[in-house]
Parts: sequence; structure tokens; C-alpha cells
Amino acid sequence: MGDEPGEDLLVVGRIVRPHGIRGAVIVRVESDWPERFSEGAVLLLERAPGRRESVTVASATPHKGDMLVYLTGVADRDMAEKLKGRLLSVRACDAAPLAEGEYWAHDLVGMHVVEEDGRPLGEVQDFLCRPAQDLLVVSEEGGEEYQVPFVEEFVKCVDATARVITLRVIDGMVP
Repeated sequence: MGDEPGEDLLVVGRIVRPHGIRGAVIVRVESDWPERFSEGAVLLLERAPGRRESVTVASATPHKGDMLVYLTGVADRDMAEKLKGRLLSVRACDAAPLAEGEYWAHDLVGMHVVEEDGRPLGEVQDFLCRPAQDLLVVSEEGGEEYQVPFVEEFVKCVDATARVITLRVIDGMVP
């Protein structure tokens, strides 16, 4: 199945490596909803750029901060090895609605970052989901990158309409 033109996809995980001999894979979850990997869940597996196919989760369990996932049709280690590095996605229209104060990571990328006094700090290049806290990867105009914890203590405002994130900066946070 190819991607539909203009179809918005949300990445929910990346296959890190095979696990064992029965086709299991370790998935780095990139979603706040680990239930996306519940038994019977249907995900889109990236087979090649622009080409995805539906796969069904046979089972999944937490494993050292990631998920140990069995996908229907992946029967052995050789098949699982070929999936290393592949993305698992869902269609944006199938995603759960966001609560107030929640954002899709892909919507934050490209936003301008400013200090509380309005001084520009750069642009969001990436959003990293980490077990301890999520991180904004911000690039200054000169190209230097730094990371900022995406927590209420530092992120004072996300204006989705103006595409601006306002930060409270502390010593050592930005170069």
C-alpha cells in the first residue's frame, strides 16, 4: 500500500532490532499512548520510503524502557532483522483527540522559540520522547543546537496559531 497524497501520518514507534528467534522486535515507542501496541492494534509499517503496509500487533510487553512486540506474519529472526530501523505509524485521522496543553511532536517542529522578554532563541528542529522527560531540540540562527526539557517549568506558552514557543530560560540552558 502506498501513502495517500497529503495523508498525515504520526510515527508511534521505530523498530530498533530483532529479539530472540521467534520474530519478536524491540520497538522504541514514540507515542504517549503505549496502548497503541495492544494486541490486535493495526499499525502502518514502513517498507520503503512512501510505501507502508498494515500490520497487526499479535502481542506486546514492556521491555527495558521499550516494547517487545510480535507482529502477525513475522515468524522468525530473519524476518525481524529485515525490519530493523523501520517506522511504525498511524494515520492522524485515527489518532485520539488531544487534551488541552497536549501537542503532536510534528506540529512543534519548525516553531520559533523565544525568551519571555521576546528575545529570539531559535527554531525547533526535533522533538525527542524520553522516559524522564521530552526534549525540544532547538537550533540557533548560527546553526548551533541545544536541548530544552519540554516541561511546564521552562515552557511557559505554546502558541500554535503564531507558531511560537515561549521559554523561561535559566543559566546554562541555552548557549
